[in-house]
Amino acid sequence: IVVTGSDDHLWKMWALPDGNIIMTGEGHTDWLSGCCFHPSGTQLVTSSGDTTVRIWDFSKRGCILTFEGHAHSVWDCSWHSFGDFVASASMDNTSKIWDVN
Repeated sequence: IVVTGSDDHLWKMWALPDGNIIMTGEGHTDWLSGCCFHPSGTQLVTSSGDTTVRIWDFSKRGCILTFEGHAHSVWDCSWHSFGDFVASASMDNTSKIWDVN
């Protein structure tokens, strides 16, 4: 399984090697710059040109949390190894650590 983000404001989860789309996430209002699986594989974090970072839950098939606070596009995001925190880096020259709990 692989996840991609795109200029179409969506992330898509693909099954490999056949290339079938398993799931699509809608909610960002600008391009996606980063996608990262939670260490458990049950969630996804995404970053976007819309200045937000979003947490997606696969079992709920949607966004469960949106972090706002960057002044410009968010370039990338990543989970902490325990899955309790997300880091983001923005074009506003800041990095943020978000507590998902």
